[in-house]
Amino acid sequence: MKLVSVLSAAAALLVSAASADTIVTTDGSTITGKILGIDGGKITVKTDFAGKITIDQKLVESINTDEDVALSLEDGTVVQGPVSGQGGTLVVRGANGTITSTVASIDETWMPGQKSPTQIAAERKWAYEAAFDLTGKSGNKDSTGMGTQFRATLAGQQDTLAFFARANFQEVDGDKSADEARGGVDYSNNFGKSYNWYVRTEFGYDAIKDIDQFFTVAAGFGYVFSDTDTRKLSMRAGLGYLSENYGVKTDLSAASFDLGLSHKETFKWGTWTNRATYTPTLEDFGNFRLVYDSSLNLPLKSEGWSIRTGVNFDYNSEVIGTEKELDTTYYVRMVLKWL
Repeated sequence: MKLVSVLSAAAALLVSAASADTIVTTDGSTITGKILGIDGGKITVKTDFAGKITIDQKLVESINTDEDVALSLEDGTVVQGPVSGQGGTLVVRGANGTITSTVASIDETWMPGQKSPTQIAAERKWAYEAAFDLTGKSGNKDSTGMGTQFRATLAGQQDTLAFFARANFQEVDGDKSADEARGGVDYSNNFGKSYNWYVRTEFGYDAIKDIDQFFTVAAGFGYVFSDTDTRKLSMRAGLGYLSENYGVKTDLSAASFDLGLSHKETFKWGTWTNRATYTPTLEDFGNFRLVYDSSLNLPLKSEGWSIRTGVNFDYNSEVIGTEKELDTTYYVRMVLKWL
């Protein structure tokens, strides 16, 4: 019985080895496993000894698969079949003949019957984010506060549509120190490598600044300076219309400039985000609003959850009476993201 068990185990190992894909690197190392795909110059392999690993395509000398692989080359050729080769060559035996190329010329691969990485990247997907915080204090002064944010984004390779809303309420010894809410829609569409056009609208109120209702709509063009896995930097410039209804002074209704800057830096330990918008009226550059928000997002062990700490500066050049032009809000919020 022991001999039978040993032979069975050996046979299973031989079958497993025979059906495995192999990768030989430029330093002579051989990696055995299942090639899950090639995308962006990276080869993902599922191995028995280390799970999923990623290898730089430029460090691979040869690839051999026992099963069919869907593959596209740099020149746009798409073929499906088993892959073999050595010394940097690539041979694919497709249904319509054999194609010979190089490992370096592979653009991407995927499993037959599934979508390619390019098709997946082009799909529009919804993503959601909710953030909230509660504060309270008792003693010399009693205070309570609540802040909430919500964002829903439908993003694809070509365009991005976002719905957003936020509210902030604070009370100190029975007097309101913050009472404002806003929401809006933002849409951008890419053209060329780094350019896009956008349209956005925002509306809300701010009881502390006696703004019963405000509304703005703007459109223009954007430029992306950098868009990598770790950094995104972009700017916008356009024209818009601004309307503010006050309870105690003349309402504002004017055309405006719409300028914006967005920066996102991703580290191993978290994400640093900066956003700024500047909207002066065309008839009076001294009448403007400047909003700047800077935050750090620190992920928690629980999937989807993180802590966000930051500061928000909201400067309105036109205020009433003794109200201050600048509102500064410091916050620490729990954030939940999901798809």
